[in-house]
Amino acid sequence: MAKFQFPVTLGLKGRLRLNRPWNQNFVVGAILFCLPGIYLALTGLGAGGGRPSSQQVASTTNAILYGLFTLFGWIGGSILNLLKPKVTMMIGALGYPLYVGGLWYFDRHGHDWFPYLAGALLGCTAGCLWTAAGFIQFAYANEDEKGRFITWQWVLTSFGGTIGSLIAFGVNFHSTGSVGVSDAVYTVFIVIMCMAIVIAFFFIVDPKKVVRDDGTHLALFKQATVMTELKGLAVLFTDWKIWCLVPGIFVAEMNLALMSSINAYYFNLRTRSLNNVLFQFIMIPCPLVLASILDTSRIKSRRMRGMVGTACMGTLTLAVCAGLAGWIAKNDVNRQKNTPPGVDWSDSAFGAGFILYLLEGIVYACYQICVQWTLGALSNDPIQCARYAGLFKGTTSLGMCVSFILDSQNVSYMDQLIVQFVLYGVGLVFLFGILWFQVKETNYFLEEDVIVPHKFEEKLTIEGKINEQQLEHEREKELLAEQERAFRRDEKNPTVTSVA
Repeated sequence: MAKFQFPVTLGLKGRLRLNRPWNQNFVVGAILFCLPGIYLALTGLGAGGGRPSSQQVASTTNAILYGLFTLFGWIGGSILNLLKPKVTMMIGALGYPLYVGGLWYFDRHGHDWFPYLAGALLGCTAGCLWTAAGFIQFAYANEDEKGRFITWQWVLTSFGGTIGSLIAFGVNFHSTGSVGVSDAVYTVFIVIMCMAIVIAFFFIVDPKKVVRDDGTHLALFKQATVMTELKGLAVLFTDWKIWCLVPGIFVAEMNLALMSSINAYYFNLRTRSLNNVLFQFIMIPCPLVLASILDTSRIKSRRMRGMVGTACMGTLTLAVCAGLAGWIAKNDVNRQKNTPPGVDWSDSAFGAGFILYLLEGIVYACYQICVQWTLGALSNDPIQCARYAGLFKGTTSLGMCVSFILDSQNVSYMDQLIVQFVLYGVGLVFLFGILWFQVKETNYFLEEDVIVPHKFEEKLTIEGKINEQQLEHEREKELLAEQERAFRRDEKNPTVTSVA
């Protein structure tokens, strides 16, 4: 199986080296822990953590959020190429505490203008945050590490969601009524989210400074301009491979809206808090298992690793959808004609809904990981990876926007599930097609600006797939990257003489 390492790389004398790819990915994971991790904990409680009567406002707020998230996700890659990851992430962090404050304000005062405004602001900023996170997991990882890079970000996000859910669960342990969470929970969530801005400022470094453990840089970075980014977006949105992946990307996060709504409707507060804790927790071990398949060295073909991982994920996804449909029909889970049952964990009606809720957590994580892995397998070029990351988050946000609109309009749970089931199926068909026909065994030596890691140079040399001229070209690119890094260092420290 793939070798799992904790995502921290130490330099000489055991000192932390922030400019290593794994360490940057870990920093991003810490930021995601504080922001979307806590956001998911609040969303998973249903009704934005408020009373069941708050569900419509929470869903409308999320529809506004994800509508703007779509636009800023699609252009997020260009924003990142122009502003770099640090600034992009700091901008991305600003909207989350405002969003939580908006939901808190509505639950206490009943005025909906603040959550709607906060949702709109978060939609703009979250597109920047997630694009920067996706860029790092796509562009910084070696080709045999992409599954783990994607998954470790996911694990740390889910860990944040688990901690946030535990906080809410502890406070709400004795709350058997259908009420909202306390002021203390909202306050703690906002404080944790604000910490992410500080982390981004101090610990995210410029991609030009990032060096792999073998001493190689990631790529030659050219200065982006507005015009080159507009042209790049035009090429991206006319790429037929991307259009084939759109159904799978679109549906990747849609079940979160459906399941959070069911959680708020069907269970009482302490039970939905428990469900949310375990929903977040289950998204830690299961993606690690999937990543071990996607990056395993036992399956030599990268294409086949993707096929096996996606087949496992796809089978589970369709089976869980079928099980959920049966449960909705059998228990008449229908908010149009029934009052919220307020099921408690001590009731006999708890078990089946609880198990399905956990399984949907696995689907929510693993479907996205497989789609992201496929996108990441199409390129190693950082410029292109930034655009892919933005495209992924923008399109998943469009799916979430549609999902929350359906929920805010009180569309039945069964009808929402049918829409998702069809999209899952279509998405899987196209995903398998791209994996089989378009994913190459390696993209190294095919992209001009990417610097190839030494172990892949050695592997391809032994296999006779590259020649001495190509190796010499790699040496020249690495020398240029090191000179650029030294030049930037000398600009900041003019009294220090640097030898290239």
